[in-house]
Amino acid sequence: MKWKNSLMAFEEDIKDRSWLEWLKAHTSGFKPLHRYEGILELSNEELIFDGKDVKENKEFQLKIPLRNIIDVHYGFDEVFKGREERAWPWNKPLRIRYQFENKERTIYLFAHFHHKKGIRTSDNKELYEGLKEVME
Repeated sequence: MKWKNSLMAFEEDIKDRSWLEWLKAHTSGFKPLHRYEGILELSNEELIFDGKDVKENKEFQLKIPLRNIIDVHYGFDEVFKGREERAWPWNKPLRIRYQFENKERTIYLFAHFHHKKGIRTSDNKELYEGLKEVME
């Protein structure tokens, strides 16, 4: 499964966001809080985000073996709160916690971010269900 126009942020990107980044995320023409834009791909073995770091203006790739995923959560949480997303409660982030070099990391995704009937949305529910299926 592949999703173009996907958005991603690490937990620290959300926690350390600036007021200007928050304001952009709440303006209708802009996208939800994120740092990376690209293509997201889910295979039977790994989750791959291939794109660009929009803050540093450079290429970026993240590969997460599915065996390293600890937790998947569809919805808002204590870090990515509903107030962080203008399209709350419709456009929910997908949180993925995984092991990386003996540490736990957390990312937030919006798979195939788009507008539907003027409302910001994504394919996160489809990705969530796909992840649960391949991880079983």
